[in-house]
Amino acid sequence: MAMKIRWAEPHEIKGKVRAFSTMFEADSHLLIENVHTQYRVLYINEELFFPVTINHTEWDNAFVCSPYSAYAEYSKEEVQWTISNPVLRFFLFLVIRSIAGWLKRGEFNKNVHVNNYLLSTNPYPEWSGNEIAEITDFLKSEFPDHAIIFRSLNEYQHRHLLSEFEAHQYEKVGSRQVYIFDLTKEAWLKHRNNKHDNKLIRKSGLRLIEHDQMKAYLPQALELYSALYLEKYSKLNPQFTLRYFNECYDAGLIEFQGYIDESGNLKAFSGQFIVDNTITSPLVGYDTNAPREQGLYIHAAQLAILSKFKKGLLLNLSSGAAEFKRLRGGEASIEYSAVCIHHLPKKRQRRWKAIKFVSNKIGVPIIKKYKL
Repeated sequence: MAMKIRWAEPHEIKGKVRAFSTMFEADSHLLIENVHTQYRVLYINEELFFPVTINHTEWDNAFVCSPYSAYAEYSKEEVQWTISNPVLRFFLFLVIRSIAGWLKRGEFNKNVHVNNYLLSTNPYPEWSGNEIAEITDFLKSEFPDHAIIFRSLNEYQHRHLLSEFEAHQYEKVGSRQVYIFDLTKEAWLKHRNNKHDNKLIRKSGLRLIEHDQMKAYLPQALELYSALYLEKYSKLNPQFTLRYFNECYDAGLIEFQGYIDESGNLKAFSGQFIVDNTITSPLVGYDTNAPREQGLYIHAAQLAILSKFKKGLLLNLSSGAAEFKRLRGGEASIEYSAVCIHHLPKKRQRRWKAIKFVSNKIGVPIIKKYKL
């Protein structure tokens, strides 16, 4: 049977991709303030749908659709946060700063991202990768001047897919280390830290709020997310709006849970997103002004872990808080982007090959050495 790949019409789209595509019929920055992108959906063999974002420059975009932000601007900030060795930190700053302008001159943000939900981690459906060649040919015909990128491919879950992409001339470019929870609840409870966490949560006196009660707490959830991810960490993270939180809730795209205190104030929350057998927690927040001994991050993180056990799914708990996740049963896995550039001019290919070298030969070994 001949392969059929085309752009989907709105009425044809099914599942979670349909809800996202309906949301993004509005301008993307009304949902995520620092995301300016065009959103379309690939329709493959009448059964598979991939959300696609299309960009040209947009240098100030969040890293979820801006390779420049991900590999230049965000890298500078991660080095500042995580590398304590002053000599190594200075060297890495020099490397990153030297290539930032060079990347701009090489049209580094001219790309299409496939399977892009505009989240920090984009879970994949159960997919063999059989259509990679046809998807690539179709997108090259539609956007001959754009790099083609598949983000969020980790070694633990996607080793076969990564091999398939490399077999079709994609470059495998390292990005970060994520933590996978793929153990039974019994094995999880054997970790001493989890027993301590359970005791702390029981003693905290906070009340668990399930999804069906969370609607009224979404404004507070957004405040907690913004205080953590934007103010404490980086403005390059997605700057979600209350409209985004509300529409995700109403469409059932994100399952929200949280903890409130006796005054009805939301102290910690998790927003979980599921595709096939993978659960992620792209929306997280807690009261960063509260004393650390209250363990509010523990409250937020454990919501996703317990959902994993309840639903019988694999949990990708993304990057960050590496030691915390390792001590609680998370397995480290390097995450990559698969990037098709062989159809681009040589000067643009050189940019991506340089990023590949720095990421894979310098960044990934450092991540592994320091267990980031």
